[in-house]
Order: sequence, then structure tokens, then C-alpha cells
Amino acid sequence: MEKGIALRIQEKYGQLRKSERLVADYLRDHASVRLEMSITEFANTLNISEATISRFTRALGYKGFADMKLALASESKPSQQFVNLPAEMKETDTLTDISFKLLGSLGSAMNETQKHINYEDIQSVVTSVLASRQIVFLGVGGAVSVCEEAVHLFLKAGIQATSHRDGYTQQVVAATATEQSTVFGISHTGTTEDVASALNVARKNGARTVAVTSNLDSAVAKAADTAIWTWTPNTPQIPLYGDFLEGRVCQIYIIYLIYLGVLFQSNGKVPEALGVTADTLKSYYQKR
Repeated sequence: MEKGIALRIQEKYGQLRKSERLVADYLRDHASVRLEMSITEFANTLNISEATISRFTRALGYKGFADMKLALASESKPSQQFVNLPAEMKETDTLTDISFKLLGSLGSAMNETQKHINYEDIQSVVTSVLASRQIVFLGVGGAVSVCEEAVHLFLKAGIQATSHRDGYTQQVVAATATEQSTVFGISHTGTTEDVASALNVARKNGARTVAVTSNLDSAVAKAADTAIWTWTPNTPQIPLYGDFLEGRVCQIYIIYLIYLGVLFQSNGKVPEALGVTADTLKSYYQKR
């Protein structure tokens, strides 16, 4: 089976020049969009030379730009059966193809998220967590797993953390939040009404509120003091149908970034707590 462009990019990316990687990044980010531009228009769009594009196509094993466009056209037909999956994946892919495509998609999504990080916002969240008596994570559906992973991290670090998935409990927790609380709302689409409502309640009570979402214009983002953006695809995404693979990984990436900031800025308190936790768990399992 002939290799798709996603797999070719993944295999050759490390060998590409910096300017050629601009082409690779564009094609991965627009995997589901038919490339209608001429080589001149494409070069102008990326602000690079036509020669760079020609070198890129040959590096991937195509005869030239026209040959690559034909290959892209055959791959850009959207699947009607599976949604919310990386656009370049096809049902006929082998597991090897899927492995490379998934790695490429996740890596590209995290790279885009990292490019758009506002480090002042991240630092303000780290500072808030360090000053809080409790931190709360709110999410529904697939976001629940991210919330629970966050709680696992922070509890071991000696920081009181809880996770809540249903609207009723989220309202109760938000109603009792104080200025010593930091409340996170996790929502890829940002349209989760329960989370947005709870963030609004917590914010009115003086809690610091943080949204992790791909939509900064969404209700969840607007309900928070600080909204941290994560990657979102150009292809249509349908809430409640499957899951957003790349989006979920990007959320975890942001949580770990905040956690590591807390770890390194805690003046030794978090490392000490981690040591106590490790000793306690070691003793617990030795007695079993």
C-alpha cells in the first residue's frame, strides 16, 4: 500500500530544512482541505520560494508539486463514518499507518498549543494554585479523565484537589468556593453549560477561575478569569460523538505544565510532600 502524505511527513520531518517544515506544518494542519493553489500561490501563502516547495515534494518521494497535489486530493475525501478523528486517517489504514498518523497528529496539535501559550497566564495560574487552600477541576464526558489525572497529580503533591463531573455537584462546590480556591473548567468545545455556570458562580464568590478550552469565545472561556487555549482542528467536530483525541492530549499537556510550574516554584514544599506520599505508599504496599 502506498504511503500517505502524513506518514511521509512523519518519516522525513527531522531531515527537512526549516523552510521545508513550513510546508509540512501547513499540510498537516490542513489535512482535510483540498489544495487548490498553484505552486506560486502556495509559495506566496507561506512566504517561501517555489524551489523550497519543489525540494519538499521530492524529499517526500513525489515527482513534483502536481504529483503531490494529486495524492493530496485522493486523501482529502472526508470519511462519513468516523468523526472527531485525525482527518488523514482512513479505515483502510494499516496499524502501522495509524501509528505514524496518530503520532504526527498528536505532535502537531501539541506543537500548535505550545506556540500559542501565554506564559504570563500560565504563571498567574501557577501562583494562584500555590496560594490556594483547595483547587477544583470541573468537566463532563471525556474531560473527566483529564480532571481526575490532575487531581491525582496535585493530591500527591500535598495540594487539596477534587474533581466533579455532574452539574448538581459542580454548582454546590462553586457555591462554597472562596478567595482561597482555584477552580478549573475543562472543556474542548467550551460549550459545556454546566461547567460555564459553575465557573460563573465560583468567580462571583471570589475564587480564581481558569478555563482550558479550544474556543476562547465560548461560554466556558468567558466565565473564567484566565482562559488557556488548546489546539482545535480545521475539520468539523461533533460534540458528544466519540472524542477529540488531539484536544484531550493538549489538555493534559497544559495540566502538566501547570503542575511542573507548581513543583518547581513551591520552595521545596511539593517535593517534600511527594517524598512523604512515596514513603506512605511504600509502607502501605509492603504491609499487604
